[in-house]
Amino acid sequence: LLVSSKDITQQIAMQEQIKAQKEFVQTLLDSQEQLIITTDGKVLNSVNHSFLAFFDVHSIHEFKRQYHVNCICELFSPDAPQEYLRAQMEGLKWIDYVIEHPHRTHKAMIVLEGKKCIFSVTATQLPSDDAHLIMSAVFTDITELEEAKQSIEVIHKHTQSSIEYASLIQHAIIPPDHLFGKYFKDFFTIWQPKEIVGGDIYLFEELRHDEECLMMLIDCTGHGVSGAFVTMLVKAIEGQIGTMIASDRDMEVSPAWVLAYANQLMKKLLKQEDNNSISNAGFDGAVLYYNKQQSIIKFAGARTPLYYLDAEHQYQQIKGSRHSAGYKRSDINYAFQEHTIPITEGMKFYLTTDGYLDQNGGEKGLPFGKQRFQELIERIEHEPFAKQQKRLIETIVEYQGERERNDDITVIGFEI
Repeated sequence: LLVSSKDITQQIAMQEQIKAQKEFVQTLLDSQEQLIITTDGKVLNSVNHSFLAFFDVHSIHEFKRQYHVNCICELFSPDAPQEYLRAQMEGLKWIDYVIEHPHRTHKAMIVLEGKKCIFSVTATQLPSDDAHLIMSAVFTDITELEEAKQSIEVIHKHTQSSIEYASLIQHAIIPPDHLFGKYFKDFFTIWQPKEIVGGDIYLFEELRHDEECLMMLIDCTGHGVSGAFVTMLVKAIEGQIGTMIASDRDMEVSPAWVLAYANQLMKKLLKQEDNNSISNAGFDGAVLYYNKQQSIIKFAGARTPLYYLDAEHQYQQIKGSRHSAGYKRSDINYAFQEHTIPITEGMKFYLTTDGYLDQNGGEKGLPFGKQRFQELIERIEHEPFAKQQKRLIETIVEYQGERERNDDITVIGFEI
């Protein structure tokens, strides 16, 4: 009797200890904000307080009766995206699927009173003394996070659409090829913005008769959207300059004056006439005037050179002035240097923004540079300009390799 009484006392003590442990575990689970359940994948065994509060019930029995389900998986929305959890996933119960794919992100959608609630779901198998498998699942409410993510995606899509529309506008101001064909024996143009839109632009203006034209190659502040905005301003200034020249048949066209006028007007329009200006936009570039009747090309550059092959096929370079246009530190009264080149048939001219020359690549990751550019032009100058264009593109792509594109790239070549 004494032994039997001792066994009963130990058994009661063990049961009370197990009960205390369960109460402790339940208290711990009830303190968590996440919805926590134990289940065999089909029937709920236990839930925490957050689960009951979310479904506005007081017990598992009330949950099952009110929602007419045995398991939370029966409330997974069939209208959720395809990758979201369903009761059955690839032939497995949903919780087995989650356990077997621990490194995936699992989401479930539950709709309550018309409101979509999205949860991140993790699960694990619990140790059990019997053959009946018990598993635990944790549902973390990520509804606000997903809504914010969707809002960001909508904003991104809208922004992307706006940029793509801006790209259409920027493409529209690029001169058509037939204009070059009217004035030059052969030609090519390469215009490759680093992003959808860019800060490089080239412009071509027919002037007072079919014997003269004005060409501008411009590298504006930055690239992408910010650079593209400045190109629109440059285009407006170029249009105004073209109108001024066209309205005065006696005006002597001067690329140096064009650069000086653009410098002054940009500084005034952007209120960059002193160093206290908030903005600091401007450009480097080249202006080239071609007069067939006089057989001359006039050139002025703002930190941009002109390369050409003379009548003897010797490679020549005319440096631009060491001064940018439009920036708040640009001198509003700066006088750009102008060069006049007598031309003969067969001479070839090249203009490029620094995006081509500054592109890093090769074994050492160094800029492509002017020397490589000269050697390339000298190798390909006897080829048709369409093939020259192809060789220039292939060469810079090969030189760049796996490195990131540095900047917008624009190159123009033409033959007299």
